Formats: sequence, C-alpha cells, structure tokens
Amino acid sequence: MASNTTPVDDRANPGARPKARITQASAIRQAIENDILSGVLKPGSPIDEEELAARFNVSRTPIREAMLQLQQGGLIDKQPRRHPTVVKLDLPRLVHMYEAVSELEALCARYAATRINSREREELQDVHRLAAEALAAGNAADYARYGRHFHAIIMQATHNSVLVETVNKLALHTLAYRRFQLSRPGLSEQNQAFHEEILAAILAGDGDRAADAMRRHVTLSGDVLADYISMGESVLADAQG
Repeated sequence: MASNTTPVDDRANPGARPKARITQASAIRQAIENDILSGVLKPGSPIDEEELAARFNVSRTPIREAMLQLQQGGLIDKQPRRHPTVVKLDLPRLVHMYEAVSELEALCARYAATRINSREREELQDVHRLAAEALAAGNAADYARYGRHFHAIIMQATHNSVLVETVNKLALHTLAYRRFQLSRPGLSEQNQAFHEEILAAILAGDGDRAADAMRRHVTLSGDVLADYISMGESVLADAQG
C-alpha cells in the first residue's frame, strides 16, 4: 500500500517518551483511517501488523496503539490470535449515531453558554484563533486538532461529567468520519464558520442560539457523509459485496 506518511522510527530510541509513541500511533492511525474511508482497504480486509511496522518503519508498539484507536473508533475488528480486519460500514447505524451526537453536542453548547467560566472562555477563544491561523496556513493536521479541542472545551464548560462521558463514548464512533470529511474541498472553511457562530453565541450567553448552531454543525457532517456515500455508491457496493 502506498503512503505519503513520513516514516517514523522509534526502534533507535527505546527510551523515547510515551508522548512520542502516541504521536507515532496517531499518525499511523490517521493513515489507516484514510485508507479505510477512501476504499484502499476494503471491508473484511485483514491488516498485517508486521507489514504496517515495515511500511512506517516503526516498532510494533505504536502499531498496536494505532490498532486499539481504530478498534475503539469502530473501524476495525480485533479477535484474539487473529489479524485485525476492516469492519463493514453499517450506514443506518452511523446515521443514527450522527443524529444522537448532534442532539447531545447541542445540549453541551446550550449548557456551556450559561456555565462557562472565564478561563474556559479565554481558552475557547484562543483555540478558535489558532484554528483560523492553521486553516489560513493550510495546515490540515493542526486545524483538525484545534477543531477537536474546540469541541472538548465546550463539553468541559458544561460542568456535567455524565454528559461529557456520554458524548465522548458516542462521538468516538463518528470521529474518524468527521476527520475524513474535513479533507473535502471547502468543508474546513464551512466548519470554521460554524465554530465562529457557536463561539459568538456562547460568549453572548445565548444557549438557544449556541445549541441551534451546534446542532446544524454536527448534522451537516452527517449530511456530507451521506453525500459522499451517495457519490461513491458503486465503489461501496463493490467493497462490501
């Protein structure tokens, strides 16, 4: 499998800090996500961890971490003593997850508008500014990271641990698709415009407006996914058939 990922090697530095290994695992996970969602890796395909270690020039440790992240995100299935395999895309379930996540994140934005503290306000504005700078610079990886942080701060600002835990568990299964959609032309700019609207509503303490903007933001992600699937229907049918 061809890849544009820059090889990373932790074998020469067995004492590398965990942060470095996590960075490697995240880069590998992202590359495999792209392979799965673009159809390079088809549903049911086995994934050989030794081949991945050679492809990315790394030890097995970050490969295992990447596999765990992909399994948690619902993109691969891993059974004991077997190679991981790419799961079949359950479209109705994915649409249902987007519906649920849009309502839960809308609730987070509503609560955040009235519960956010001064530190969180400042952090939310800073992250939004950094995202805008990353977008202007064409740095897709940083932009995606700041976007996730933006949502995380809003969840934190609800000061409701049960709600945060619930959203995190469910949103984990849509995260790969949301990341992938940002690669489509114009989607990052549209994403940033929604964040601007959500931020303004939260800073104004307008829970209704913040919830509506967040709901439309997440729902759009689901709509874009449906469009993507529609355009690639024949490819998907071949892949899953």
